[in-house]
Parts: sequence; C-alpha cells; structure tokens
Amino acid sequence: MYPGDHDPPHVQVWKGGKQVKIDLESMDVISTSHAFHSREIRQIVNLLREHESLLLSVWEGLRKS
Repeated sequence: MYPGDHDPPHVQVWKGGKQVKIDLESMDVISTSHAFHSREIRQIVNLLREHESLLLSVWEGLRKS
C-alpha cells in the first residue's frame, strides 16, 4: 500500500520475483505475474480475509495522507 494510491483498495504481494495484486473489498485477483500457483493465491487471500478490516483501515488512512 502506498499513500495516495488509486482505487480500488488493494495490496500487492511479491515473493521470489512473483507478483499478485488483490482487491481488498472483493478479494479478487486484479493482476498477477501468473507465476503464483492457485494454492498460493488461496493462502494469500485467506490471510487477507483474516486481516481485512485492519487492511481496509490502513488503506483509508493512507488515502488521507
């Protein structure tokens, strides 16, 4: 997340040269390098869901800065 980042609320996850961008409201994949296995994306989404309210709160705080 970056201050003033564009909508929709999202996070980008990097791992070993792989990248995936996930919408925090719908938990849909916005873009991916296609290097992540579907299992890995499910694990990422599950982790994001566990912390969804915190992540959205941080997103809103960054949008205001």
